[in-house]
Amino acid sequence: MPVNIRYSWMTWRWQILLLLLLLTFCFSLPSSAAKTDSVRVYTEEHPLVYVDNSHLWPYSFLNDKDEPEGFCVDLVRMLMEELNIPYVIKLEPEREVVNDMKEGRGDLTFGLGMGFNNDYGNFGSRAITLLTQSVVTPRSKPIEIKSFRDMNKPGLKVIVSNSSLCHHLMRDYGWGEHAVVTHDMDEAILQLSKKKEGQIVWNTLSLKWLIHYYNIDNVVLTPVDMPHGSYRFMSNDQHLLDLLDDAYAKLYMAGKITPLQEKWFFPEHQESEALRWVWYLTAMAGLLLLIAILYILSNWIQNRRVTVASNKLNRRLALIIETSKVRIWTYDVKTNEVAWHNEKGQVTYTYTMEEFSHRYREDDFRQLREALDRLISQHKDAHGHEEEEETLELKAKDLEGGDHELHDFVVVLSVLRRDKNGKPTAIIGIKKDVTEKLRLKRLEDERTLRYWSIFYSQDAAIIYFGKDGYLQNINPKASEICQRHSDDMIDEHIHINDFFKTSFTDLSAVDKYQGVQKVYQANIEYQLKTVFNDEDELLGIFAFCREATNNPKSE
Repeated sequence: MPVNIRYSWMTWRWQILLLLLLLTFCFSLPSSAAKTDSVRVYTEEHPLVYVDNSHLWPYSFLNDKDEPEGFCVDLVRMLMEELNIPYVIKLEPEREVVNDMKEGRGDLTFGLGMGFNNDYGNFGSRAITLLTQSVVTPRSKPIEIKSFRDMNKPGLKVIVSNSSLCHHLMRDYGWGEHAVVTHDMDEAILQLSKKKEGQIVWNTLSLKWLIHYYNIDNVVLTPVDMPHGSYRFMSNDQHLLDLLDDAYAKLYMAGKITPLQEKWFFPEHQESEALRWVWYLTAMAGLLLLIAILYILSNWIQNRRVTVASNKLNRRLALIIETSKVRIWTYDVKTNEVAWHNEKGQVTYTYTMEEFSHRYREDDFRQLREALDRLISQHKDAHGHEEEEETLELKAKDLEGGDHELHDFVVVLSVLRRDKNGKPTAIIGIKKDVTEKLRLKRLEDERTLRYWSIFYSQDAAIIYFGKDGYLQNINPKASEICQRHSDDMIDEHIHINDFFKTSFTDLSAVDKYQGVQKVYQANIEYQLKTVFNDEDELLGIFAFCREATNNPKSE
């Protein structure tokens, strides 16, 4: 009997232990799964796969040895080393890059932060570089494309890279018939140079790189006034994008990105080692000469400085105080205190730097502190030239006036006094409120953007006549309805009376009686609308046109 009891107790104990192990395992599963789902971990066995275009010079391309090169390639290598992430680089044609990102075979690439790329991944918040557009034309031919709308000239053909920004825009505007699409841009530019015919619109730096690489001297590269794109990190791993944005900002502040930009975007700035040594020796000789001059003239400068400084201080303060809507303060380098001056130049408040910082946002005060440090570390040169100024745009509170709201200010800093060794002992700050000016500028920019967005819409046909009645602009839709090229109509300087074959003796009265004046001409209906400014002065007349099904008499 005791044997059976012991056996039952041992069996029961092992069952409890097994149950506890099972429960521990089950409770641990959700936590592990959640962690795996939220953050992708890249290892040597499963490294990050960076895919990119193999023909996008100088950003990413395969060199003569089929090795990956370019600005983006070097940047990824630097970032992966900074983040300690194992990776592989895979350069391939553009269409394969898109498929790899869409189907999950690629973890990271670069792309234009525009709507047509949204299906292939998310974008980082930082613009790595801007892709501007230029046109390559044979040197013997006239330049026909200077702005984006020139690409819609009748009979014009433009060579564009497949799925490039220019290609997408031309299709969006319905100008695809003018595009000659190529997948091989280096062959296209070689043929253009050889035949001395055609024109190519593509990324400015890519075209510049090809011209330099193939040593082409019979073409010209001209900027095109058209929208540009921002090149950003692109990935389906948002955590990776956040890491890359932070690491890029850190490297940029450390000055490690600029050498890459110089290397790939501005190779003409790269000097040979021999010339660099010549420059160094010349600079050293110049520095020694400058030191000698400074030594000889230092006594004269020191004696003259004391008298000039006093007179200069009085003139500067008097001029500043007379300026309207300007506040001034002075910073004492030795005591690390700020003195606030009233309109008579008298000190009304004195603050420690800690107290003074409360009126600024943290980042704005950091900029102010850095600017002060830069001025303090400067010296006048041997010729007694004026010290440099620092101009900052900051947000701050005007606490002396009882205003606790943040305003936009322009702050100009300059050295007010120096000691006998030429080191700054006092800095003067001139502060001007530009809040209203910036608000009006933003409002004007928004109005301008809305105007052009509506004017160049493909859904509305619009003609604009100035306040003097002469045609000023016509959008592509209206040009299509009128069956005339917009540039030709603008160049003819057509008056509204001639355009509608009628007489408007008072342009401002066009729509004052019936809201909108309608005019019919041929098979087209026009609705005329006058536009006035805030002072009720006529700015011009907009004509909205559409094809009509009948021809009633002009109203």
